[in-house]
Amino acid sequence: MNMATIKTFVAGLALVSFSAAPAFADGPESASVKTVGLFAKKVEDCAKDAKTNGKKKGNGDDDGKKAGCDGDNGGCNLLQRAMNKSAIGQRLSDAGIKVGGWAQMGYHSDSNGLFNSHPDDFNVHQLYFSIEKVADDSEGIGIGFRSDLVYGVDAQDLQAFGNDRANEYDDDSDFDHGLYGWALPQMYATVVRDDLSVKLGHFNANLGMESNNPTQNFFYSHSKAMYNSQPRTLTGLMADYSLTDELTTSFGWAGGWNSGMFERGNTRAGTDGRDGSALVSTIGFTPLDGVSLTYAVSMGDLGERGEGYVHSIFGELEIIDDITYAIETVLVDLNQETAYGAGADGPGGANSLGITQYLTSKINDKLSAGARVEWWKNSGDSEYNVTFGLNYQARECIVVRPEVRTDWGADAQGVRASSNTDDQTVFGIDVILSY
Repeated sequence: MNMATIKTFVAGLALVSFSAAPAFADGPESASVKTVGLFAKKVEDCAKDAKTNGKKKGNGDDDGKKAGCDGDNGGCNLLQRAMNKSAIGQRLSDAGIKVGGWAQMGYHSDSNGLFNSHPDDFNVHQLYFSIEKVADDSEGIGIGFRSDLVYGVDAQDLQAFGNDRANEYDDDSDFDHGLYGWALPQMYATVVRDDLSVKLGHFNANLGMESNNPTQNFFYSHSKAMYNSQPRTLTGLMADYSLTDELTTSFGWAGGWNSGMFERGNTRAGTDGRDGSALVSTIGFTPLDGVSLTYAVSMGDLGERGEGYVHSIFGELEIIDDITYAIETVLVDLNQETAYGAGADGPGGANSLGITQYLTSKINDKLSAGARVEWWKNSGDSEYNVTFGLNYQARECIVVRPEVRTDWGADAQGVRASSNTDDQTVFGIDVILSY
């Protein structure tokens, strides 16, 4: 029996085991699933929904909660509770200061070069901490802030590696410790008035279906398009405005991709030395409950990626209760071939096109199943992957995500020792503790 067969057998056994796990769970006292990974509402979306619903009269939904909007940090708030036990912590909490985060730990049998690139070992991916004050405009203009810190093997992929030279912001050798490291993925201020919200600083890009935040994703692994074709962080100014209850927009400027705190140069070898300066915009449309469509675009000088145009178009459809389908297409058209990644050689050619489809189903209050199918064409070479996974809510604040992923096609990333035509099947499993 060869190694690939053994891995496939172990992966299948693990998935069957997790499928049977709810049968052994406690009865009605067990915590129910509050979010379903990828299709959970993002924090900023929840705030907008609550605000919008608060203005509506007689809608029969006073709290304005939707799927994934069950309150702060999914109702866990372990750090917040600990902080509130001290007098000074309680005063900070009363002033609107919130702390939170998560710990993500996982294992993957092989490297796919997309965050999960440290195989056959148990890794701490993200120890994430955030502190923020949500802007409150109930008495006029609201001012807030947020600052995040992360440690783990994912940190070097979340650093500002798009800076003009090394050792700036968190793209600094002092932040790295072998495979592990530190990153400051967000540090920004916000100003809010009515339906207008302005953000200034360094923040997650959020221009696609998948996020840097693992609690917002259904799967442990990431799509190729998310890792290779989209920015992870931006530094600049973004303004969000709700035109109607169904139509939202954002418009802003960023100093290139993955740059830190306005260090936006583009002096890496093979580039033309211009400063990054790009338009970033999104338009979101929700015509019906369970239906949404978003267009996100970034164009101009993207820093180390060169000049060009990149867009993502993605939509979600709730087919029937507890079954959701989503699709995203990503187009990249740039003027130069560049390596892309945390300072490492990689793909990220001048042209790429990807289509990713997702299907998730909530089986019961503790278990959800999902599938992802992706085609990604990078500079003429097509690559494919299929992922099957589960989300199991072991406890209120603990989610376990086993998955089996198969990649095939062109070996553009150079992460497989086999030939370009060989398939690679990866078993992965991670645990997320929200605090």
